[in-house]
Amino acid sequence: MNGWMGKILQVDLGNGSITEIDTRPYAEKYLGGRGIASRIYWETVRPETKAFDPANRLIFMAGPLVASGAQAANRMSVVGKSPMAYPEGFCYGNLGGFFGAEMKQAGWDGIVITGRSPEPVYLNIHNDKAGLLDASSLWGKGALEVEKIVGQTHGERARFITTGIAGENRVRSAILYGSHQSTSTAGFGAVMASKNLKAIVIRGNGKVGVADPAGLKELNRYTVKICQRVHLAIPPLFVGTGKGHLLEVKGKGGCDRCGIICNRNVYLYGKRLLGNRRCQAMEYYLPWRYGRDDEPVDTVFDSPTLANDLSIGTFELQSICDWLYACLKAGVLTDEDIGLPLSRIGTREFLEKLLHAIAHRRGFGDILAEGLVRAGEKVPPKARAMFSRYVAPIGMMDLAPARAIVAHALIYPMEPRVHQPTIHEISFINAAWSLNNMQPGSTNITTRVIHNIAMAFWGSDAAGDLSSYEGKALAALKIQNRTYTKDSLGLCDFTWPITYSFATPDHVGDPDLEAKIFTAVTGTDGKEIDLAAERITTVQRAIMVREGRKVPKDDYPPEFNFTEPLGPGPRGGPVMVAGPGDEVIDATGKVLDRDKFTAMLREYYGLRGWDEATGLPRPETLKKLGVEDLLPGFK
Repeated sequence: MNGWMGKILQVDLGNGSITEIDTRPYAEKYLGGRGIASRIYWETVRPETKAFDPANRLIFMAGPLVASGAQAANRMSVVGKSPMAYPEGFCYGNLGGFFGAEMKQAGWDGIVITGRSPEPVYLNIHNDKAGLLDASSLWGKGALEVEKIVGQTHGERARFITTGIAGENRVRSAILYGSHQSTSTAGFGAVMASKNLKAIVIRGNGKVGVADPAGLKELNRYTVKICQRVHLAIPPLFVGTGKGHLLEVKGKGGCDRCGIICNRNVYLYGKRLLGNRRCQAMEYYLPWRYGRDDEPVDTVFDSPTLANDLSIGTFELQSICDWLYACLKAGVLTDEDIGLPLSRIGTREFLEKLLHAIAHRRGFGDILAEGLVRAGEKVPPKARAMFSRYVAPIGMMDLAPARAIVAHALIYPMEPRVHQPTIHEISFINAAWSLNNMQPGSTNITTRVIHNIAMAFWGSDAAGDLSSYEGKALAALKIQNRTYTKDSLGLCDFTWPITYSFATPDHVGDPDLEAKIFTAVTGTDGKEIDLAAERITTVQRAIMVREGRKVPKDDYPPEFNFTEPLGPGPRGGPVMVAGPGDEVIDATGKVLDRDKFTAMLREYYGLRGWDEATGLPRPETLKKLGVEDLLPGFK
């Protein structure tokens, strides 16, 4: 099997058995990554299973493009029942860096973990050899110390995944932390530790078969050539607070087999502190957002390391810190109320005490360890009223508001979590367009280019008017399918899809590039990935309905979208989006129209082959996709 390794490792920690699952039947329908992992979840995790039950699965799955040499193909999906979901339920995360590629090189497409070990263990994999080793000396240690011990014990080439003290104490937001500062959210660090599994260590020296090496090489050159876009090297919160000058890019992110310019890099902080920083972690705690302009830059530099070592999710931490600051300013919470130096928020002292309290579930930290949404049930009503619209069980809601970008009104509620990669497809284009709108000529992305992108990627010119309801049902479907494909092939969100380009004559990217690369690697017709995306969507729908999702009710975005006018943008100015033709629309003050949204939702159902009244897939749709066995999930 070119692209796939042909087998999945299955480990039952309860009895110590280690077996294999044949990849082929899954790959033919679900590609890899999120697709195969979701299908295995459907087959093995019952709706009544709780996140910390031994019967929950922790499923790691790479895609067929990972370790093939394809550009920016280094992502691995993590799937299981999430303790952060509210209520607990099916969810997914994503891990980059090197682990997924090493897993493929060791001969495995994925790893499925079930059961609970009677004693702490870690899973050691070296090519086709896998075994459980004593982890009693690792238990109680932070993720960074585990990283050091893994290097000393198994060699610097060994790749790993672990979790810290927060995971061991079942903090619901506990992350998985891995090689190259890679992380995965949704509380899977707590799930891992609940199984008495402290780490997975892997070494591999095999190769992934490629059907057309010369064709892949040429496609890689083409990918690098057209992947010339806005370089969002300095994260938006830094820029938005006027502190972007504190960061200098000194090197690339450097994940496995990637020659693409990355949005996350090696940075020099304040002219003197050098280090890798990954994703949202690097900007979750910015002292000047809390009135601490005199705080040393060391606090910002060290804050990601402090969180990662304890393994506390930083999206959740940002929401917590923003909420606590709002409560402090409004006078609804004090130092005495929470047993923490709230009046010192923004300082390193406060951050360290907050992290320690959450990770060890002490005092008010025990409430916060349940996640902010659940904490809202235990804090005074006045404090609960200070929650922002960004607060969500997993991730941060409304960062790309549906009241401005109407397609997001369909995309947000369809997922079991806030899934930023699905939102990024439009948002990244909109960022390049916004720069040009504010400073004409700064980028090539005009309103007309957005309409051309809409026709190539979203199915209609109408979809280019981001503020209207026309064309958005098809646009949402196409964006979701492309995202599920990306997560299943193992492609990085910062690179894929290449929707716009400064290097093409019309500045439109290539909507067929993923399919071409898939064919070059696997030898399979690229058209198959479209059908696979539909199957993956349907499996996810079946799981969520089986676990209690009420449709169509739960397919509506939160009520505030229909009742509260959209406020100013992050910098206090209007929220501008591309409109019809060459027009620019100010979305500030807008709300969603309920009747128009309902019509758009029904159109979306129809395009999916789902019943337009109930939102459930029709039997003939399941038959067409070859997934008739999902029917019981919809009854």
